[in-house]
Amino acid sequence: MGYKVASKDDELLQVTAAIVVVILVCMVMALVIKWYEGQFTPRVPVSYPKEAVVPVKPVLTNSDVSGPVLSFSALPEYFSPDNDGVNDELIISLSAMDEASVVSWSFEIREPQAPYPVFYRIEGKGGPPVHTVWNGRSATGELVQSATDYPFIFRAEDMLGNESTLEGKIGVDVLVIPSEDGLKIQVPSIIFRAEEADFIGLPQETVENNNRVLRRIAEILNKFRDYRVRIEGHANRTQQAGEKASQEEEGELQPLSEKRAQAVINRLVEFGVSRGRMTAVGMGGTKPVVVYTDRDNIWKNRRVEFILIK
Repeated sequence: MGYKVASKDDELLQVTAAIVVVILVCMVMALVIKWYEGQFTPRVPVSYPKEAVVPVKPVLTNSDVSGPVLSFSALPEYFSPDNDGVNDELIISLSAMDEASVVSWSFEIREPQAPYPVFYRIEGKGGPPVHTVWNGRSATGELVQSATDYPFIFRAEDMLGNESTLEGKIGVDVLVIPSEDGLKIQVPSIIFRAEEADFIGLPQETVENNNRVLRRIAEILNKFRDYRVRIEGHANRTQQAGEKASQEEEGELQPLSEKRAQAVINRLVEFGVSRGRMTAVGMGGTKPVVVYTDRDNIWKNRRVEFILIK
């Protein structure tokens, strides 16, 4: 009786086949455990002729299916980029931690009103910088709106393609900026009931934010006690031009904006501002800050302005 002896080439072929099997099994396990994280050891039973037994050492396999762990913080809590030397810059701290290397990240600050276009964006490869300083301006140089919360979206992706997203808001304090008449506070975030000059029926969160903003404005106005204050109500036209636009302006927008300016005065008096310092003016839609055709930003025309006159 004779025995067939395995040649060196046969042994090499079998070793190569064993390695290929292990690699394939690892790939299959990666698919099987794609919804789980941790360390796994694949075990592969392989039978060979006794003349060519090849030991196969199990390979420890790591599974990472989660995106980076993201964190955000910013100081000061409410910043005021109005060039007065106090809280003019926001220090943003970003962190993206992951078992696998972080390969890219982005941080977007969006406009506060729908459709929420991008106001400011930074991005990069690898992990984000520990600190980023923002001056409150967009890429085109537009300054943030006073007393307004800006939503942000922080994203990061690791080398395995896992992505994470963190969302939040950045609060802007009341800004006091120079104007032709002296100083000005321009606020689009005081929300009134539709076609009315009160807060009746608005969501509780909206009413609370209105009062928070007006209290803060009262604090600032009382720091400028030597100034008279002209409070202007500004409205948004629904007609671009023509006779209908004129009728809307005279019959609706100017009377309504004046009533809203007067309602603001009444609330400021409750918060400690002397009524004798303040006058109400209804500007209607006569002084837009955004053109009628810019539908993404036209909300900025509906605002209350506080003109501080020495």
